[in-house]
Amino acid sequence: MAKAFASILTASVTALSLFLGACQSPASGGHGPAGYDYASPVPESEPVGDEWFDDSCIIGHSLMEGFEGFAKVKANIHYFTSTGLSAAGTLGYKKFDLPDGGTGTLEQGLSQREFGKVYIMLGVNEISISSNSYKENMGEIIDTVRNIQGEDVPIYLMNLTPTTRNKSSSGPFNKENVTRLNAALLEVAQDKECFYLDLYSCFADSEGYLPSEKSTDGVHVTAGQYQVMADYLKRHTVQ
Repeated sequence: MAKAFASILTASVTALSLFLGACQSPASGGHGPAGYDYASPVPESEPVGDEWFDDSCIIGHSLMEGFEGFAKVKANIHYFTSTGLSAAGTLGYKKFDLPDGGTGTLEQGLSQREFGKVYIMLGVNEISISSNSYKENMGEIIDTVRNIQGEDVPIYLMNLTPTTRNKSSSGPFNKENVTRLNAALLEVAQDKECFYLDLYSCFADSEGYLPSEKSTDGVHVTAGQYQVMADYLKRHTVQ
């Protein structure tokens, strides 16, 4: 009789535990706060200090090389960058500076140091690529980062900055292509639960162009504008 009662009691406790577990809110996946809206750019918040970037890495092209040289952020950031780098070519690139002092692939570098946050800016060097291909390439990079750094690592996707009116009217580096890839990147952010940073709006004038006096060649910003970029990043974080 006692054994039968104990069995019934155990079954009841198990059923109650399962019921309570089912009633709890689902986890956010570890990528951000519960209920965070990945379909929108990161909202403005209280600015953080340079130390925010101490445990971060940046993956990107020449604009991120400019950031390293001119943003004046005093932090222990590791840069996986190269002039001309594209999303399509990132995982195959073998000459990144690695945390151990050597050179190699992104996968090798990510395996050598644990990062608290990852920033990615890619797209300008494949401006005419299809939106679907761009999304696939960015998705592969994000998956690679999380496979090595862990599913919980926060990833910030920086969208394409605007080009000048003259640059936009003379070839593929036009406002239409920039906004098209930025829309695709926002879809990636929503699908992969990454934080979307709207640098386009940070630099665009009222008509969606980069003011000519803020650019060196119609695509890249002048040295002083990298401090503007740094200030934007410090005011758009997800705690």
